[in-house]
Formats: sequence, structure tokens, C-alpha cells
Amino acid sequence: MATEKKKGRIGELVDVLKLVLKRVPFSWLWLSLSFLLPLAGGIVFAVISADVISAVVWVIGGILLGLLVFLIVLGQITQRLMYQNLEGQIGAVSALIKNQLRRSWRASEIPVRMNKSSDTVYRLVGRPGVVIISEGVKTRVAPLVDEARREAARIVPSVPIHTIHVGADGLKIGETFKSMYKLKSAIKMAEVRVVSNRLNSIAKTPMSQMPKGIDPTKIRSARPR
Repeated sequence: MATEKKKGRIGELVDVLKLVLKRVPFSWLWLSLSFLLPLAGGIVFAVISADVISAVVWVIGGILLGLLVFLIVLGQITQRLMYQNLEGQIGAVSALIKNQLRRSWRASEIPVRMNKSSDTVYRLVGRPGVVIISEGVKTRVAPLVDEARREAARIVPSVPIHTIHVGADGLKIGETFKSMYKLKSAIKMAEVRVVSNRLNSIAKTPMSQMPKGIDPTKIRSARPR
């Protein structure tokens, strides 16, 4: 079982690498340098070291550091490619919440508000308080944002509420979490779960906010992270 899991992870890494090399120009150069430069540094120190054991340690250290830097650079390139693919797509914020949200935050990839034009509103809870993220056309989604904001203010009146808009007339998808993580902390970590649970238990459910014409059986239940 462990061997199959390990092979699966290696296979996923190879698939990601192939995709990056195919889609991102000159990615091979940056990935090569990320591994070779630490390795070269290890070899240099190995050559000038006084004994064989130190030389071996330096070479092994260079290889391990090279692999680490390689994975970091690959991750950064992959993330940038993901943002490019999500830009302008319906449900981009949902994908971001599902795959990129820090564990210290609580949210669901299911929107708390949505209209027939597929403009959506998401509610997240973290140390800064409640963050309402809207996606779509700003003027069209504004009433939904106001409604979600009033609802949160009624349920947790002492918690700060922030709003962020993502779209052609707002932030790019890659700037969403960067902007959110810059907000100042206002509540304790222990309060994050309490606030999130209170909102989820009292606020209107996402299903009740779905406009007519949308099949609720095709939407998964909200699940806080």
C-alpha cells in the first residue's frame, strides 16, 4: 500500500513536470538551474574540503538542497500556471478555496449567494474576522454582497467583516488570497471555529440561495475546512 502511494505521488510529480515543461516557456532552464546551482556549490565545497567524509557530505547536501529548490521552483511555476488557467473562469474562487486556502481559515467552496448570471459570493472566517469574497460583475453581485454582509453582521456583530471582489473589475484570481492574508488579525485562533460554526448554523444555507433553474442535486453539501 505504501509503495503504491509512493509511486502515485511520483507519477503525479512527473505529470506536473511534463505539463509545466509543455506549457511554460523556458521553464526547463529555471528548473535546471534550481537543481544544478546547489549541486555545483556542494561539489565546490567537496573539492576544497580536507577529507573524504566531508566531501561526500557536501555532495549529498548539494543534491538534497538541489532537489528541495527544484520542488519549490516547480511549485511556484505550477501555481502561476494554475492562476492563469483560472483567470476569468466561473468558479475560480471555489477552486482556490478548495485547493489553496490555509488551514488556519475556515470556508466552503460552495457559495453562500449566487444569481442566475453565475455571480457568486463566498464567506470565509479567519483571524481578521469574516471575509466575503464576490466573483463576477461587481455592480451585478453588489446586492448579494450587501445581503451576505448584513447577515454576518447580525449573527456575529462584534466580528469585523471585510469584502473582496474578484473579476475583470476587481482583483485578479492570483491576488485574492494575497490581499486577504494581509488583513490585520482581529480575533483569536480559538474564536475562528466558534464564529464559523455559528455562521454555518444560523445563516441561510447555500441551497436556499440557489436561484430557480439550478439543480441543487448537482451541488455538494457545504463542508467547512
